[in-house]
Amino acid sequence: MKGNRGLMLLVIALIAGGLLVFYFTYFVKEGEKQPIFQEEGKRELSEEKDIIAQSPTVSAPQKRLGEVQSKAMRVEDECQKMERDLEEFFTYLDKKDYIRELRIGEGTFKHFTKIIRALSLDLPIPAGEGFNYDMIIKNIYHFYRILDLKDLKLIKLILKNETDTMEINFALFYKWLMSNDECGQKEGIPPTLDTLYRYAGFLVNSIGGRAYLFRRETRLRLLLYYYSLLIIHEADKKKMNSFGVDITPFLEPLAEEIENYQFLYFRKEYAGKLINLRNYYLKKGRIS
Repeated sequence: MKGNRGLMLLVIALIAGGLLVFYFTYFVKEGEKQPIFQEEGKRELSEEKDIIAQSPTVSAPQKRLGEVQSKAMRVEDECQKMERDLEEFFTYLDKKDYIRELRIGEGTFKHFTKIIRALSLDLPIPAGEGFNYDMIIKNIYHFYRILDLKDLKLIKLILKNETDTMEINFALFYKWLMSNDECGQKEGIPPTLDTLYRYAGFLVNSIGGRAYLFRRETRLRLLLYYYSLLIIHEADKKKMNSFGVDITPFLEPLAEEIENYQFLYFRKEYAGKLINLRNYYLKKGRIS
């Protein structure tokens, strides 16, 4: 009996020992392993942060350079698009019967650039006529002195036959004419802002220029007047209003006339722009 009891106690001791080994092996040690995994995770996150911190970042000058390059690409794309639109317009004109009948001997775009260069070589005087009758007569016949009859007929025919798209075409030409700073010149085309300013001032501020405007059809007169004021304003902003042409007396009356003229599709936009210019000069103290 004593031997059996001893054997039973030994078996119980072995079982208890096994249970203790099992407990410490699978429960206690597993409990100890959890923080180990957490530490590994923390270390990995820390390493990732270090990698991010050490990785090359875009510096402010690099970012600015990228923005400048991106803007330059956009400007280049816009310039190319504008040139394509202009070329398409003249290609369209080349196919018109009334253009072919003139027999100008070359494409309308090439001929157009020749007209622009001729006008740029002999600029009108936009101010100071006073009682100088020689200057008044010279301004009155300005276009007739520079352009031949075929050139004048070409311009008149285009304006007469393309009235339906006149507003779109004027917007395109204005944008192109004012693109010198951003898009540059090619063989003197488009003309400089000073050249445009001289002609705009001539149309708005001289007896000869105003007489020329008032002989035109109403829609054409209003558009020429409107874009001339925009050009003079741009010159004024850039301190290039060398003849001191004051456009402020014309802004509100023209805005009112344009807004009441039903045959201009974008009349609200034109009138709004003119009123904005009036407010601009009002803030500058140029309007009392």
